[in-house]
Order: sequence, then C-alpha cells, then structure tokens
Amino acid sequence: MRHQKAGRKLNRNSSHRVALFRNLAKSLLLSENGRIVTTIPKAKELAGYMDSLITTAKKAPTLTVPEGVRFTKPKDKKGQVRPLKEGERMATPEELAAYAQRNHLRRLVLRDLHDPKLVKKLFEEIAPRYADRPGGYTRVLKLAERRRGDGTQLAVVELVK
Repeated sequence: MRHQKAGRKLNRNSSHRVALFRNLAKSLLLSENGRIVTTIPKAKELAGYMDSLITTAKKAPTLTVPEGVRFTKPKDKKGQVRPLKEGERMATPEELAAYAQRNHLRRLVLRDLHDPKLVKKLFEEIAPRYADRPGGYTRVLKLAERRRGDGTQLAVVELVK
C-alpha cells in the first residue's frame, strides 16, 4: 500500500520523471498562449511543479540598483583593489542581502529549469503577474476528446491570467 507516498511515478524512474517535468515546464513557459496539452496524470503533477517554481520566483525581492552602486570591490588588471571612482559607492548591507537573496532564488529555479533565458522570463514577466495571488497559478482542464493512438484522456494545463 502507498500510504503517505505523495506524487505519481508515471511508470518512469526518478531521473526520467525529473526530465519529463522539466521539459513540460519549459514548454508551458515558452508557449505563446501559456497552455499545453498532455495526459491528465502528467497535467496534475505539472501543476504542482509549476506552482512551486512560480512561488519561488515571487519570493525574490525586486531590486533596482541606483547608478554608481558596486557590489564588489573594483580591481585593476593585476587583481589589486583600486579606490572607488567619484560618484561610486559600495552597496549597503540591506542592498547586498537583497541582491544575495534574489540570486539565491534564481539559482534554485535554474537548478530545475536549466535555461537562464527562461529563468529571466519567469522572474521578470510571469512572477510579477501573480504578485497579489496567494497560489493556484495553473489550471488543469480535462478535454472531451481522447488521444487517437491509445485512447488516453487528455487535459490542458494553462497559466491562470
């Protein structure tokens, strides 16, 4: 019995499952209308996977860096630390913490998606769209028709507007 065993195996080993959800998530984020068609069990699992990615992206602080703020000390070609130019200043501890937090969350999502351009789209376009929404960023709709080859029931996974 599968008591307290969350998630579906989908007749795949763990690395195959990870690759499957990574590819489905990429397809969903790259689609123009924000929707893809897949089987119902895959769609239900993908919804939770996408919701966790979007929630992680929402946690990232929005960071607007003023002109002349440096996060690292300037160095010359020999690696020696040089003084700051006029108008430059080092970032405050609060700015450094926000910068580090944002980069940490981006790396966490990059670990799952493996595509820097897609991570940038997720953080800059998709996550701000759901700033006021507490969850439920995806919708799974069952389709009436079945797949022609094997008769499997299909579903549409879409990002909620």
